[in-house]
Amino acid sequence: MKKLLIKEIRLCMNAQIIIFSLLSMMILIPSWPPVAALMYPLSGTMTLFPRALANKDIEYTTLLPLKKTDVVKGKVLFLAFIDVVTLLLAIAGGIVRALFYSPAEGEEAYFEAMMPCISLIGVGFLAYGVMNFFMVSIYYKNPYKKLTAPTLVSLFAAMIIAAVGQVVIAFVPMLRSYDTVGLIAQIAVAVGGILLFALLTYLGYWSGAKKFQKLDL
Repeated sequence: MKKLLIKEIRLCMNAQIIIFSLLSMMILIPSWPPVAALMYPLSGTMTLFPRALANKDIEYTTLLPLKKTDVVKGKVLFLAFIDVVTLLLAIAGGIVRALFYSPAEGEEAYFEAMMPCISLIGVGFLAYGVMNFFMVSIYYKNPYKKLTAPTLVSLFAAMIIAAVGQVVIAFVPMLRSYDTVGLIAQIAVAVGGILLFALLTYLGYWSGAKKFQKLDL
């Protein structure tokens, strides 16, 4: 798996992915809903499959001494790598915002509702997991078709999950509280989101690999 990931990073990384992943640091913008910063990097991720198709990455990878399913596995590992790095950047920015920003006069309630918190980590991982599942499972049904369907479905699904998660956090104080009960609830949401991210990403790989094996290349 390590060699597959290294191959993807070296051959499939592009400037758009790097630039848009760095936009997760826009979580530092005061008063912005923090989950919005997690949506910008999706624009970079969406360039991964069209670029791979244009560069004939599938044909190249299938010529290597690998199983056919490894073509899908490599791309999924790369997607997960981008997701994790992006969220780690957002977490770093969120910590800075939480520690050093203060509300303007009269905006205390909104400031508190929009403050990055541990629960947001779970929401971000869940949104990215949903995106991975739909993108990979739809794309590898026929990677030579137009990419409109997998792109739109995965993008809108991730955005809906993220938006709903942000609203729930804003209206449920326990999910952003740091007392004992609130901290337990936040950690539970974060861990749950991470586990669902892993599960959905794996299911996306399993579904995509199963469909890809049926293709006659």
